[in-house]
Amino acid sequence: MILDSSYLFDLIEGDPEALRTGEELTDAGEVQWLPTPVVAEVYYGVVYTASEEERRQVENALLGYPRVDVDEAIARTASTLLAEADRETGGNSGVETNDAYIGAVAEILDEPVLTANPDDFDALGIDVQTY
Repeated sequence: MILDSSYLFDLIEGDPEALRTGEELTDAGEVQWLPTPVVAEVYYGVVYTASEEERRQVENALLGYPRVDVDEAIARTASTLLAEADRETGGNSGVETNDAYIGAVAEILDEPVLTANPDDFDALGIDVQTY
């Protein structure tokens, strides 16, 4: 399972459905991968709010997840996914570059993205799981 920032934010905020989903994934022994672009999105929020409490919560929430770094294969796959989505819509698809990177990780690892915001990943043709 590839974790999206929307899921992590909901998890940090104690959303019951996010917590239930996390417990189910853990109980099932499902590896929950954390792409480094998600780390960037989450830390942006920490820096923006300048909250020491939020920084601690984020750091604690991220501790247990194995990271997936962006490499050349992921970068090429992200570019392909984004270009195909843009071409499909006849222009800018509205998909953010970070979501293309996250989608590329999902494509390469053949895993769905766990998200509360499936639209961008749907536009990229990436399987999603919501909660």
